[in-house]
Amino acid sequence: MSSDRRPGNSAAGFEQGDRREVAARDVILFALTFVAGAVDAISFLGLGQVFTANMTGNTIFMGIAAGSGRFLAAGRSAVALLGFAAGALVAGKLVDPGKQKIMWSRRITRVIVIETAFAVIFAVAWFYVRGRGGSLAIQGLIAISALSMGLQSGAARRLSVSGVSTVVVTSTLTGLMAELAALGAIGPNQLRWTVVLISLFAGAAVSAIILSAARPYAGLLPAIMLCTVSYFAIRRFHNIPR
Repeated sequence: MSSDRRPGNSAAGFEQGDRREVAARDVILFALTFVAGAVDAISFLGLGQVFTANMTGNTIFMGIAAGSGRFLAAGRSAVALLGFAAGALVAGKLVDPGKQKIMWSRRITRVIVIETAFAVIFAVAWFYVRGRGGSLAIQGLIAISALSMGLQSGAARRLSVSGVSTVVVTSTLTGLMAELAALGAIGPNQLRWTVVLISLFAGAAVSAIILSAARPYAGLLPAIMLCTVSYFAIRRFHNIPR
């Protein structure tokens, strides 16, 4: 039997498990959501108004660009979609997706480490290109960024956290408002969703400030955050099943 099914690591049992593990997992999710906000700010402001984390908005941009005859912009969005899809596909293979959700696993940590490597590559490339290179360079940056976000989204999908994907917050906001209307109070899920919303906003805001004040170093924000997350995940969950 897979070790992922031990009590405390399944969707049914993780809330009864080690509360410190749950809290550590949530901190990682908040940090990853912050990264997604930072990445989308960089891609939107620096790579030609394209999202590399939020594929819902990116699909709309692609449709608008195609419909208005701006095929270069539509092409950038298509590159982002393909890169994201590739990352999500790879993550799906690496984390061994199944019907049962889990709290965390070593495989998820590995995916986050791979995502971090792509974020570092992006940061180095951004330092030299700064979003002002030729079309091929811009599309390369978009592809790298989208691939890393696809990896992140694919890993987060394996987790037993309802309403949290770390790259979009539409379902998170819907769930928060629906449960507030039903319960009239803030519980653990509502608090988690609220912090996720704040994290995405904060990531985008901080990234926009860095772009304005120190454009060459904007790529360092998500890279440093992911390096920190990877180190934390390795240290905190090194004894968790694979």
